[in-house]
Amino acid sequence: MKPPDPPPIFRDWLSRDPAPAYLLYGDGAGLAGLLARAWEGKLRGEGVPIESFRWTIEDLARESPTAAWRSPSFFSRLRIFTLPDLAEMKKVHRDEIKAYLETPEPSATLILHGTDFRQARGFSAARNLLSNAPREEKAVEALARHAVRAAAEGGAKLTRESALFLARWVGVSFDALDAEIGKVLAFAAGRGEVVEEDIRAVCVSRGAVDPFLLAESIVRKDGKACLALFRRFAAAAEPDDYHKLNGAVAWFLRSRIQGKGSAGGVTPRRAAEIFRALSRIDREMKGESRLTPGQVYEIRLLSLLS
Repeated sequence: MKPPDPPPIFRDWLSRDPAPAYLLYGDGAGLAGLLARAWEGKLRGEGVPIESFRWTIEDLARESPTAAWRSPSFFSRLRIFTLPDLAEMKKVHRDEIKAYLETPEPSATLILHGTDFRQARGFSAARNLLSNAPREEKAVEALARHAVRAAAEGGAKLTRESALFLARWVGVSFDALDAEIGKVLAFAAGRGEVVEEDIRAVCVSRGAVDPFLLAESIVRKDGKACLALFRRFAAAAEPDDYHKLNGAVAWFLRSRIQGKGSAGGVTPRRAAEIFRALSRIDREMKGESRLTPGQVYEIRLLSLLS
């Protein structure tokens, strides 16, 4: 069976032999799992025996990483190690990876990602490492293509527009997308087609609110509509949903700045005001405030709508 075409974002990498290591950062940091999946599909489709491992921070501390990477397997020609976020690693582990990459083991490939842009950009200078920091639009498109293909493999049709909606909502993260697509397919089982309403019903606070409609009401400074939508959202939201909402509003705002969307653009002053509020919301939800995520969000919304 012919393996699926690689995502365009990785096509150049997958057209060559596997490199000793890859690094994704910037808006592409959430695509590490997708890169691992792409390499697995390509190599297995070519009949190459491989093993794939996903390491956690605990694995790095428990294992002897360099010894593990340098130990060839009797069962596979190539071993793929997907490692945790560089930003979460201790410096000793980042230094060990750099030292290993001076003379890497030919039968091992490391897949790295970094959510701290400056740190990851500095790390990208390591030897024997290919790196990429794709723009958000390309990362979202890669995830949407994967979602469409995964739905087809599950016997369902997912439109590109619905797939893009899902990719944006999960925060440009392959792991989050992979978890949600299974839920969506189960929810829509037997109907043959997955539509945006199914995604909202399963992934967006039980479907109470379209986050992009809420974002549009913030841009328009429509206080009545915005608060009504937000309170419906909050009635069913889990704590993590507020982080996703923040990402959805930020994406919507960036798309408007670029002149996309049926309702036109947004003034630079209004955009800067909203971005400052989103940044403050993010910090406060991550520990700067003792309020609940819902309280933090509503307070900041009120300041944006006043």
